Amino acid sequence: MLESGASSQTTHLGISIWEDLLALSSRGSPIRLQWVPAHCGLRENERADELAKEASGLPQEAAATDVRTLTKAVARCASHRWRQEWPSSFFKDIMRDRMPAPLNNLDRDAAVNVHQLRAGHWGRSEQYLHRIGRRPIPTCQQCNLKACPAARCIVCREGADTPEHVLLRCPCLAGARLRLTGNIHIRPEQLKDGELVAALAAGYLRHKEPLTGLQAGPSRP
Repeated sequence: MLESGASSQTTHLGISIWEDLLALSSRGSPIRLQWVPAHCGLRENERADELAKEASGLPQEAAATDVRTLTKAVARCASHRWRQEWPSSFFKDIMRDRMPAPLNNLDRDAAVNVHQLRAGHWGRSEQYLHRIGRRPIPTCQQCNLKACPAARCIVCREGADTPEHVLLRCPCLAGARLRLTGNIHIRPEQLKDGELVAALAAGYLRHKEPLTGLQAGPSRP
């Protein structure tokens, strides 16, 4: 049912309709949906409804289910559960209810960077490492405050090195953003592209590694 909201859709049609509704709404277009009973006043259709209701009470034989149908049902349930359990985050706001596309063209290290950035648990982020107790400082052993000195981006020192800062705002990637997208100021929705995220993450690490002595591969705390 469309009325249950975008995150509750379990069919491709329902998801597609909600994506179109959200796109129209984001452009300021007012939307109002109204249900019109298609069978109202049509005697033949009302009779068909009555017969269908009568048939639903008859004994039903178990129908065989093919593997393809079961696979699709499991995929729908997994997708629905993923949308419900993905915690609020920068990337969830970007992706909304759409599953990220597979990262088929990336090597393992690049794919790990993309997945960790999307999850908000990037093993190359000072803010994340401090949050889990891997980057203590004398004045703070562990916290989740983005204003904490331990969370600061060591490349630009202008804020916590969250995924949002690294990919959208860190000045060290201005040239990379311009080269990859044609603009030093990219839109958040452009980060749906996993290959763009991977390229920006790699560019950021090239700036960061000389300052920290990190190895090329992503860390896994």
